[in-house]
Amino acid sequence: MRERVEARAPTRIDLAGGTVDLWPLFLLHDDPLTVNAAIDLYARAAIESTRDGSIELVSADRGRKARFDSTEHLKTALRRAPAELEFPMRLASHFLEQTGERGASCRITTDCQAPAGSGLGGSSSLGIALAAALNRYTSRGLPGEALLRLTRSIETQVLRIPTGEQDYHPAQHGGTLALHYTVEGTRVERLAVDAAALGRRAVLVYTGVSRSSGISNWDMLKRHLDGDPDVRAALDRIIAATHAMRRALLAADWDAAGEALGAEWEARKRMSSTVTNEAIDRLIDKARSAGAIAGKVCGAGGGGCVVLWAKDGRRETVAESALKQGAVVLDCRFVSEGVSLTES
Repeated sequence: MRERVEARAPTRIDLAGGTVDLWPLFLLHDDPLTVNAAIDLYARAAIESTRDGSIELVSADRGRKARFDSTEHLKTALRRAPAELEFPMRLASHFLEQTGERGASCRITTDCQAPAGSGLGGSSSLGIALAAALNRYTSRGLPGEALLRLTRSIETQVLRIPTGEQDYHPAQHGGTLALHYTVEGTRVERLAVDAAALGRRAVLVYTGVSRSSGISNWDMLKRHLDGDPDVRAALDRIIAATHAMRRALLAADWDAAGEALGAEWEARKRMSSTVTNEAIDRLIDKARSAGAIAGKVCGAGGGGCVVLWAKDGRRETVAESALKQGAVVLDCRFVSEGVSLTES
């Protein structure tokens, strides 16, 4: 048993194709695709062996903690778990219940640099980081794809609605990814993209308003399954824009990438009234006046973060326009490495 294991996993900006990753929506459309890119706003998890026989969970970014006398106590407590701790509690319970007395005595600390409800996939990245750390700490030995599936399944138990597929892959793999959804599973294509050039165009801003992806995603999913033709047509347009984004990135055609991002956003707004609001619309309009080609919400929408796509040489003016609208410009970089582990 290791004395201490730490893991960190990147969050992501979804450039196009969010909501497409919801099962079973991607099975109902041709050539479903999501394009996203990992960023260095990291989710972190640390596990330390202790000697008092208890399991302590500390969520540093959410300001919550809890202590359990045993793995059985932890498992029983899942029925009344606080929202901020339920996901790490479920992951810890799954891995620790078979470790024996010594393995069950530990302190688990989690933290995420992405704001809660930001639309950057922070909870899924945190799940990947914690699952990877627990996997190493307990010597379970699950391979990466099995770890991803396990994390997704446990997060679905927490959300209690179908969860998307896209957030786990940048956390696991890093880089700029095209995720192709097939009947045999998700095929991950790593795109050869100049991360520095991408960073000169993308401006990530936080609106200051947390949102729940479940609200927008559930509305879109339900309307689609109820047979709403407008939602189906909008999702087809989102998929078309996502393929255009992939082609533009591979060709390093940054203006075309911005146009694809804008087309995705226009289609997304037709999916649900919960996607945008007056503040988001104003933020994007002002950014376009300042030199942005387009902008879109990250994740399902309704708040959280917005990614603005600047014309060549206009990144600073676009960022300044967002600041004037009361948004926070997040300092981040695109990264190629996924989840990483250290131990002692």
